[in-house]
This record gives sequence, structure tokens and C-alpha cells, in this order.
Amino acid sequence: MTERTIKKFLFSILLCAGIFAATPVADAEIVKGYAPIENGDIEKARANARRYAMRELVERVVGVKVTGTTEVVNLAVTKDEIVARSEGYVTINRVISEGVQGDVFYSELDLTANADKIRSTEQDLRAKIEIIATDSNNRGRVQVAVVQRDSFGRYGYDNEIGTYVSAKLKILGFDTMINDEVNYYLTQHGSDPDANQQARRIARGYERGDANSLLRGVIATENVRPVGKGLYEAIVNVSFEMIGLDSNEVDAFSRYFKAVGYSEKEAVLNAKEIATGEAVTELAKQTLETVQAEQRGGCTNLKTTIIFDNVINYSAQFAAIKSGLEQAHCKIIRATRPSQTRIALYVSSDFYSSLYELESAVESAIPGIRKGVGFNEELGASKIKFTF
Repeated sequence: MTERTIKKFLFSILLCAGIFAATPVADAEIVKGYAPIENGDIEKARANARRYAMRELVERVVGVKVTGTTEVVNLAVTKDEIVARSEGYVTINRVISEGVQGDVFYSELDLTANADKIRSTEQDLRAKIEIIATDSNNRGRVQVAVVQRDSFGRYGYDNEIGTYVSAKLKILGFDTMINDEVNYYLTQHGSDPDANQQARRIARGYERGDANSLLRGVIATENVRPVGKGLYEAIVNVSFEMIGLDSNEVDAFSRYFKAVGYSEKEAVLNAKEIATGEAVTELAKQTLETVQAEQRGGCTNLKTTIIFDNVINYSAQFAAIKSGLEQAHCKIIRATRPSQTRIALYVSSDFYSSLYELESAVESAIPGIRKGVGFNEELGASKIKFTF
């Protein structure tokens, strides 16, 4: 069990090119999930345990295979995006048993995965990654330096972590580069009180090309202990800062995360997976403002997906959308039609300083639309939603 879990762990990004080969719709499977009970919140632990079980089944359907090549790093991120939203791809046929086991809540579920939907989502995300990777007009370049600290206070660097964080930012539209000099500095002086300032100084002197920000991070294992029968709980702290290289702009994310596993090592790996994934996602929401602040005197380029719902007369409404986007100084990179009444457009613009300015301009330029509900219902980068 430990070996299988280590291989599936998201930092094992060395995957084979056939990772998403055609897979038939999965038969129903019995899967167990576990989650720590925090602050006595049983319902939250129940939801997390069920989510854990769903992630397990999605990963089985995806079929992760570890090889010696780094050719398909982006596919690892694609898998992670799917797994992170496993509820949309897995059906709970039956709850076999649930309950409290020590400080842990467990769920044993009869699940079925929709492999066809998983394949469709993988294809869409892969296309998005390829477009971002080949488009030189992205939001801005970010240097990445992320290290680990074990429970004994020792610092170290794992290339897979930095590559994963870089790829995660890339799928959100940011260009990235690994800064080896800052990584080395953090492994030697990560706990110094002036680590942020020194890291920024090193990053500014690095051959950074057009990089204008540094993501500096530490993933620290705080504690591991036995809980329940044959289970261990790990507590991990993730502390990331997005530091402007030419200004005093700093965005920060710091939080503790718990996870369980069948061994101490597995528990730590699971906690790091949860912590890093959420930290990158949350910090990326703040990153755009920092990147924009660094582009003083240059060109600020925004990219986002704009969703238009309630499209009844496709020809006429799409023509109005195209015309309005041109007036709003937006370039259409890709257009899709997820359903009969929905249009999704991936656009870019160098005319605005924030997504909110862009949203307001588009709303004013297209007759008959109003703001929709929610930004992050779909996969991928931040989205703006409108409806006719």
C-alpha cells in the first residue's frame, strides 16, 4: 500500500506519455477513505473522507505509471486538476459503512467513475496547457523557489516540488522558471528572519529575463503520530510568498494541513499533496495583482476564460459577442461550445490592469448581457461569467 501511494503522489510527476490512454468506464469498486477529525467537526471529516475515497478511484482510472522521463510534466498537473474535482467524475452508489475510528473518520463506499468524462476533461486541459506553453504573451514570468523542512528542522530541495508548483502556475496562465540559487540559499538559511529580503536580492541578480516576481516557499513537516488502527496523522505547514522583484509587493499564504495514511511516510506525503495544491491555487488568485504591479512601464497582459450562458440564437448572439469583445480590446484565443446554450471563450487583453476592469468593459460592450454567478465552477483558470 505504501509503495502504491508513493507512486501516485502528485510530486511523482515523471509519468509515461500514455498516462491518459483510452480507458473504459470503470466498474463499480469498493473504496475506503479516511480523514482527520479537526475541532470536533464530524461532518467536515465525513466530507473529506468521502473525497479521499473518490480521489483514490479517480487515480485508479487515470492509471498513473512512473517512468524515467520528464516529458509529460503537464500531464501530471492535468491529473491533479481532475483528481481535485473528483466529485464531478465519481458517483456514490452506496455507503457501505462510516464512522469514527479514534481521531479519524472513515468511509467505505461503493463508487463508479465516469472514465469518459475524465478523458474529455483531460483533453481540454491538455489543450489549454499547450496553448499557454507556446504563447509568449502570458501574464508575466515568475521565478519559483520552494524547499522542504522535515520534522527535525532540516531543509532540503526536491526538484519535483518546484516543477509541480511551476506547472500548476503555468496552467493558470503564468510563465515560470526555477531559481536554483534561491533554492540553495533557502536550504541553508530558510529559517533566517531576513530570508525574504535575501531571497529577493538573489532573485533580482539572477539571470531572470523578463521575470518580475519570485514565489518563495517552505513546506514543513510539523508532526506525525499514530491515530486509530494502523493509521498515522501528519501535520504539515505550507508558507508561500509571492515577492515583487522591483517593488515591495508581497502576497502570502500560510496554513497548517492534516492528513492520514497507513504509514508515517504516506501520511506526510498525503498532507504535502493537500497543502501544496491548495496553497498554489489560493496564492495564484493573488499572484496576478503582484505580477501586474511589477509591469510598470511595460505591457500588462490579462488572460481569462469568459463564459456566456443562455445563448438561444447562437449565430446572432455569437456575432454580438465577437463584436463586443473587439470593442473591449479583447483577443479571442480559443472558442468552445460546452453545451447548446453556453459559449466559452479564452481571451487575452493588454488594455486593463485587472480582471475586474476587463469584466466591466465587456459587460458595457455587449448588449443584453449581465453578470453570471460564480467564477470557479469550471476547471482551469479564473473565469468571468455572463448570461443573456
